[in-house]
Amino acid sequence: MTTRDQDFDKDETVAEVEERVQARFPAAPDEVVHDEAAAAVDKYADAPVKDFIEIIAERDARAAVAGTLDGA
Repeated sequence: MTTRDQDFDKDETVAEVEERVQARFPAAPDEVVHDEAAAAVDKYADAPVKDFIEIIAERDARAAVAGTLDGA
């Protein structure tokens, strides 16, 4: 396993997660998608291994956005 602190760009990761979640939920408000993507990435940003943050954060953000749409 690698620690890729030098390669991990939090803002870039948020943007990538946000883009994919928005594509999956086009009806979701942009600010909700952004907030959930940022929160999910932030949750894992301090992990010693950065390899899977994007995948795990996307999963969390998708679940959160889906929950907000179901509750609407």
